[in-house]
Amino acid sequence: MASNIIRICLVWMSLSSTALASDSLPDRVERWMDSVVLLVVGPGWCSGVVIDDEGTVATAYHCVASGLRSEVHTQDGMRHMGKTVAALPKDDIALLSVPGLAGTVSPLEIRESTPRRGETVYGLGHPFAPFADRNPAMEGMLTWSVTRGIVSNVGPRLLQTDAALNPGNSGGPVVDEDGRIVGITSRKLSGDNVAFLSTAENLQGLVDSGKKPALVGGVVGMSLSIVMPQDTSATGVALGLGTTIRERVVLNGELFLTGISETHAAHYGDVWTPSWGLTGALKQTLGRGHFHSAFEIGGGLVGSQTFQRGPYLDGERRWSTTVERDVDQAVYARFTFGGAGIRMVALPWRDENLGGASYMVTLDFGLPVLMTY
Repeated sequence: MASNIIRICLVWMSLSSTALASDSLPDRVERWMDSVVLLVVGPGWCSGVVIDDEGTVATAYHCVASGLRSEVHTQDGMRHMGKTVAALPKDDIALLSVPGLAGTVSPLEIRESTPRRGETVYGLGHPFAPFADRNPAMEGMLTWSVTRGIVSNVGPRLLQTDAALNPGNSGGPVVDEDGRIVGITSRKLSGDNVAFLSTAENLQGLVDSGKKPALVGGVVGMSLSIVMPQDTSATGVALGLGTTIRERVVLNGELFLTGISETHAAHYGDVWTPSWGLTGALKQTLGRGHFHSAFEIGGGLVGSQTFQRGPYLDGERRWSTTVERDVDQAVYARFTFGGAGIRMVALPWRDENLGGASYMVTLDFGLPVLMTY
């Protein structure tokens, strides 16, 4: 009898160890990763996670603020289009509807209870995703990767974690030991391993409320333009501040710096230079990610100055000069690839009597600095 009991115990222990081995952490991570997606919105790369059987994807709002549609990649190489259907900008949470994922991807559960400091968590996503296929040595890495840390602190709207989360992880899930979502990666400080998550409570609140995204939202950016000389215009630079609304409407203001003065006119003759510009345009995006480009066409106003050389003043041994200031209507077209572009600005209604250029060409370099809500 005793030997039979021992055999039963040994068999039970063997089966238990086999079951535990089949549900090891690497096995769980593999299952979790099936629910993680890569989002490509214009030039931006972010992470997301499927949260129900209808193909709803949760991500960070700042990842999709520039547009209503996103390209969604799955780990098995499939691509789908998703539409932003709900958003809470103040909590940096958004939901996308991706019908192509319905019934094909197992969702991750949203945790109901608040995690405590010290709990182990795992960050899932795509750190530095744009570099994943640029270096052959890193082939197969960066995308669908996992990091581990703990919950460092708990706030009313954010969780702090020391898990290594970097650009590209934004919008991705951070899960507990059971694979339940405790937060969505939102932001980090410049220090090492100080990252913040929008809480699972925020996410569940958005799921329950279904709050629609704002109609107006986009990206505020700064730009530097190099003005190429044409006709009698002067070389210079322009500093710009503008916004792109939902990847469709572009509004921009610029201040031109050329260093041209009356002295130049006295020495070189008439010189025309732009001084400021206010423009608006419609934008059509072409491609995404590495191949992101766009075409804009629009118009606005350009303020300019023309330094004109007059008669030589023999008694004063100098040329007389005058300054004519004007505001012209302008039309322009711009093609951009990544953060750089070339722009052609025409001034078709410029008064010929004022002289100066009737068009100008600029090389533009832009940098997004803020997401708007």
